[in-house]
Amino acid sequence: MLDYPTFREAGFDLGSGSTEAFCKTLTARLKGSVMRWDSPNAEVAVIDQSGQWRTYWNLQNALAE
Repeated sequence: MLDYPTFREAGFDLGSGSTEAFCKTLTARLKGSVMRWDSPNAEVAVIDQSGQWRTYWNLQNALAE
């Protein structure tokens, strides 16, 4: 169970609106006119758009060691 008061006090956004908006925007970009994305390239686009690129690569490097 999520402790909503603690997370709200810490300043976390607990609503789903921002996640839903991101999914809608990203889906529109991936499914744009004449765009064809395969899974690896779509994954890269999602990681880049989410701002998690550095975290992703740090994890990949840690797993490779």
